[in-house]
Amino acid sequence: RAPSRGTARAMSVHVHRPASLPGVAVVVIDSPKTVNAITQVMLLSLAKAFRDLRVDRSVRAAVLTATGRRAFSTGIDLGDAERVFKMDESRLDDDIVHQMELCPFPIIGAINGVAINAGFEMALACDVLLASPRASFRDTHAAFGILPSWGLSQKLPRIVGANVARMTSLTAAPLTATDARRCGLVNAIVHEAHDAQPSGHREHAGLHELANYVGGRDATLL
Repeated sequence: RAPSRGTARAMSVHVHRPASLPGVAVVVIDSPKTVNAITQVMLLSLAKAFRDLRVDRSVRAAVLTATGRRAFSTGIDLGDAERVFKMDESRLDDDIVHQMELCPFPIIGAINGVAINAGFEMALACDVLLASPRASFRDTHAAFGILPSWGLSQKLPRIVGANVARMTSLTAAPLTATDARRCGLVNAIVHEAHDAQPSGHREHAGLHELANYVGGRDATLL
């Protein structure tokens, strides 16, 4: 019998520990056919992944990335939006961004495509952002008359300045990788990017060196 939708989507988040990166955990959003749109099951899986990692003393750094070349994440899956928006906000164990913020180690975001709304907010929860030239960031909350859930309206102005943040959020125009680098949102643009794969994948060029360096530091000093 074909697996239920919930079962299939539960497998759309992967965590692995590359042998070449001791001390580093890689969390992969793996639903390229839906441009990595996030369902309720995927949100719970992501929160659990970081909840488990933050109590694992062998983890010194984490990488958050996604499969495919089109999107890091296009936000909440509209087909599952009702279930997502009915989630209990007081259950912080199930809150992906809260769990990321509790991690005692740095999180590197490897942004391989568009990051829209919830995808944008997960990127903002990372400590370091590397982006491919095709990456972009877009906030369309205002266009739909809804508020960001994870502090985008406070975090973005602090990072890029009030003027850029207002233009980004009020116009819903994409912030390109080049513009994101110029205004300080992205730490570096990576010109040789490879799709993330759940096993045996190659990270963005430069990500290996950065993760290896960070993973070798004492997390309590970072």
